[in-house]
Amino acid sequence: MLLVIAAQFSAALMPGGSVLSTHPAACPVAPRAASRLNAADEGFEGQVAQFAPPSALLEVRGQRAKVQEQLASAISNEDYTAAGVLRDRLAELRQKDPATVAVQLREEMSNHVASERYGEAARCRDELLVLRRFLPQYQLAGVWKGNYPNHGDELVRLHYQGDQLFATKITGDEHVPKGEVTFRADLSAPADLSEEPNSPGRSYGGGSNVGVRVEVLALSADGGHEPREVEQFHGEGRIAARGFRHPHYVAGQLFLMDDDVIGFLWLPIGTFVVFSRVPEEEEPTSDGASAAEALGLRAPDFDEDEA
Repeated sequence: MLLVIAAQFSAALMPGGSVLSTHPAACPVAPRAASRLNAADEGFEGQVAQFAPPSALLEVRGQRAKVQEQLASAISNEDYTAAGVLRDRLAELRQKDPATVAVQLREEMSNHVASERYGEAARCRDELLVLRRFLPQYQLAGVWKGNYPNHGDELVRLHYQGDQLFATKITGDEHVPKGEVTFRADLSAPADLSEEPNSPGRSYGGGSNVGVRVEVLALSADGGHEPREVEQFHGEGRIAARGFRHPHYVAGQLFLMDDDVIGFLWLPIGTFVVFSRVPEEEEPTSDGASAAEALGLRAPDFDEDEA
């Protein structure tokens, strides 16, 4: 199976797409027994035991969206027997997703802090740290290689500060040099693409995705293809003029396309860069200059804002 990243911009700012290799689609997650629906009764360890593997999370979320639609339809039709079954199924699917549990824990922690129950707030904080082991967006630390338009291959190191992901250039260019952050993203919650523009709660990128559409397609061996949902997070991308003049951040979006493939979109300028993970044994051991030499990078021949 292949992934095709197709991007369409209202101002035709970038080419049609790239082709990437990926792992096979995740297998469906089997239903759990009804007795396990209330994970709170089993404690935090019981909740962790119910989580779907990271490779199956997108499928679980797709199933949850379908069940939510079915539940709304059943309620509208006053079919309350079906609604009861769907309600339980929805609760089961929610407990399979560590991101959903994380949202609940954050709300609980906030309530404990407001009520000065700091011991309970500390418990929530510690459980949130445990949940990171089960969320794909917290498994990205390391060296990645991306192909920047007009600059070619460059290396970046992804690292964390709390819930913020930072990509710092190991090999840079005349616009954003080595040692500088090329993009950052807020990982505390996936982007809700149904949000209204400029709605509250967005750390980065509020409302700036108007006129931009990025679609990931899964291609089968027989040439067929279908859209594939990928997790996205709001972020900001760095741009600057040549000589790192007038550096500033613009709204952006981080795409988790595979275990070893991510993408970042600089929304206002329409630049989409695909990054692939560099195996640990191939990570550069010297400074950025020697790594750049190994990649054969060249300087751009124009003086416009670039990522």
